[in-house]
Amino acid sequence: MTPKKPQQWLQVVGHAGSFHVGEYGTLLKRFCEGEQQCYLRLMEDSLRPFVPGYYGVVQHGEHDYNMMDNLLMNFNAPAIMDCKMGSRTYLEEELLLARERPQPRHDMYEKMVAVDPDAPTVQERAQQAVLKTRYMQWRETLSSTTTLGFRIEGFRKSNGECHTNFKRTKSREQVVEAFYDFVESNTHIVWGYLTRLKQLRQVLEESEFFRTHEEKPESG
Repeated sequence: MTPKKPQQWLQVVGHAGSFHVGEYGTLLKRFCEGEQQCYLRLMEDSLRPFVPGYYGVVQHGEHDYNMMDNLLMNFNAPAIMDCKMGSRTYLEEELLLARERPQPRHDMYEKMVAVDPDAPTVQERAQQAVLKTRYMQWRETLSSTTTLGFRIEGFRKSNGECHTNFKRTKSREQVVEAFYDFVESNTHIVWGYLTRLKQLRQVLEESEFFRTHEEKPESG
């Protein structure tokens, strides 16, 4: 990747329209109070060198946005990968809420049958709907979330080639194959990632934020 000046933002997966490129090398993300609190805590945490700088809330058009460093600012043709971290992607309180006030969703039923038509139960098939927590728990059994503690959501190579079909990427061998495709078998890049990840792990073991934080997944 060759450092260069043009400002850009490339999004592989996630909610479209949530980001805008700001001025002076910044990125604007649609305001979420929970995320704001995380950013503020991270600025005072030992994880600070591993996250974008945070500069508060600004208004863009009719909406508020959290402003942070645009990490793609200095790169021409960057390669990016989106991973969802954690051994689960839902909160315990979400499970409790689903039991107390179940709200079956048709859109998540459609997502489920699109991947596996046999996944819904007889009752879910009759309702043509599933609970969000049921969908998320099922979704995680397909991927490496429960086995490896993260999953690949998608990636974009420097030549613009995108890959987002990783719903069934579960085994260690499948994940390694995806990584090598991403780095185009460049072992120099792999060793660079490994070094950085070891540094991150050491800091995570000392981080108050990491020790005490339970991340709330994005709504949707």
